[in-house]
This record gives sequence, C-alpha cells and structure tokens, in this order.
Amino acid sequence: MSIMSNEWDILLVDDEPDVLSVSKLAMRDFEVYGRPLKLHTAASKAEALEILSKETKWLSTLAVAFIDVVMETDTAGLELCQYIREDLNNSITQLFIRTGQPGIAPERTVIDRYDINGYFTKAEATEDKLYSLVKSGVRQFLSIRKMQGALRMLDDLITAGDSRQKLAESFERMIQGFSPQKTVSGNDIGAYLAVEGQAVVTSELAWDEKTAMELKDKLDKLEGTALGPDGDKYVRDERNNLLIKVTSKPSQPEMFSLLRTPFPVPDNVIDNQYFFLKSFAKLWARAE
Repeated sequence: MSIMSNEWDILLVDDEPDVLSVSKLAMRDFEVYGRPLKLHTAASKAEALEILSKETKWLSTLAVAFIDVVMETDTAGLELCQYIREDLNNSITQLFIRTGQPGIAPERTVIDRYDINGYFTKAEATEDKLYSLVKSGVRQFLSIRKMQGALRMLDDLITAGDSRQKLAESFERMIQGFSPQKTVSGNDIGAYLAVEGQAVVTSELAWDEKTAMELKDKLDKLEGTALGPDGDKYVRDERNNLLIKVTSKPSQPEMFSLLRTPFPVPDNVIDNQYFFLKSFAKLWARAE
C-alpha cells in the first residue's frame, strides 16, 4: 500500500448543486506537496455510500471529505461520517462537516458525538477557507499514514532480520510504500540500494550499476540536508532523484539508496525512509 499518491482523493458531499459546482471551481488548482486533487462528488448520503462501496481502495487513499449535514434527512451527513468511521473502520480520512443550518447540528454537539476533524458553516466556505482545510487535512492524513508505515516497516524488518535476502525484499516493499501507485508519462519510478558499494536492489525502471554510482557520486558532492551529526544526509536534485546516505559506524556498514518518483517526496516522509535504512544497515551487519 503506497503512502504517496499522484493525486489526493477528496470527496465533496452536498445536495445543493451550486455548492458542489462552486467548491469544485474553487479547488480546481489546489495542490499539496506538488500533487493535484482528484475531486469526487455526491449529491446525497445514498450516492456517497454507493461511491464508497465501489471504491474500496478509498479505505486507504481518501484524504479529505467535506460533508453537508442536512440532505435526505436532518442528520444524513452525520450518519455518513459515522459510516466512514465505524462501518468502513476508516480512522484516517479527515472529515469536515459544513452546514447551511447550524442550528440543526450545533458545533459542540457534533464535535462531541462524531469523530470529525472540523466544522464550519457554508457562509464561511470561502476559497481561502477551503484551501486551508484541504492543506491541513492532507498533511494530517499523510502524517497518520507515515506513522502507520513506520510501524509496518519496523515489523517487516524484525521479521526479515536474520536473512540478507529477506532484508533486500523488505527494502523493495518499503520503496513500494513510498512510491506513487502509478507512474506519470515520462517520469518512471526507480530505486537503487547499495551496501559498502555493492548493489543490493536495482529497479528495472531506474539505473544500472554504473549509472547509479555516477548519480550517487554527483549528488554526494552536494551539501544536502543533514540527518544527524555523523555525516548521514539526503540530497534531492531538480529531477526528483533522491539520495539518502547512511555513513559507516561500528555497528553498521555504509549504505545509500537512490529513489526517483514523479513528484518530490515530502521531507517529513523522508524521515521514515531514513529510519528504515539505519535499522536495515544494523541488521545487515548481523544477517547472513
């Protein structure tokens, strides 16, 4: 399951066509971490349920939903929020309630009763307000995914820790988790991992050993961003080639990884990959 996407799935649910149209118009050029939004709309709770039942992948990729309260019934939107949280067991999508009739569903009552992330009236739904909520919502969504990914990676490393072959396979799964689920034309996804200068994993879509080492040497000459006091760092170039370097220490060998994706990987997500590589290096020194 990828932690990154080429687009951010956003759901708009409202029974007023004008509200949906204006919202789509306002949000058409929004981007988060360089990625555009993919807007999905529903005009009722029933229509939203139908979309969610067909799009099962949304259990992990639906970043933000803006949901009207009063639709088929006075509480249809709240019931939809409850369905997403309890029936779909989705705790990571950021749910924002917006209502044209705040007296029917008072803010404090809704916040206390339902597991939502924000509440605002339709009168407050300016373009700037939507921009702020989309940005903060996607960032929070990605932060939760990052935490979940770190726990999965740790479990994977522990399971693979006694075998270098299994560790290499674990690295490949980690890259799949950080890479968008599909490529953009002309921007292939690629990955490369080397320990003590020896290739461990090479992506078919990326570099042969000679090209990878040349790119590594080129990026390594740049200052980059420090990842600790011992020379560990990451460097990113204008083509979204990312180098993460882990220096040699008594408990671990020197290693580096190269990653290329259609869009830049956010800095806070790089932390996960660095954590993985440091643990990988220590286990590699002990494994057979």
